[in-house]
Amino acid sequence: MDNKNNQCQTCRFFAKSGSKGYCHRYPPQACVVDEQGISATLYRIPEVHETGYCGEWQSEQQETQADKLEMSECCKNK
Repeated sequence: MDNKNNQCQTCRFFAKSGSKGYCHRYPPQACVVDEQGISATLYRIPEVHETGYCGEWQSEQQETQADKLEMSECCKNK
């Protein structure tokens, strides 16, 4: 399978910060860290490589179902 066009760097959920890339497909993940009896909850966004890929890639121009929903559709039953 040729994934040159479906790489993270061309996905609508990809964001680059400095030299790192992050996937914003889902909300941040909570991670509980316990060091020496002190617990802390950290929230992280998955770090990805620009040329990586997954099964959920979407074009930057691709519309989601929510994007297609018009305000008039929301207000029909008022």
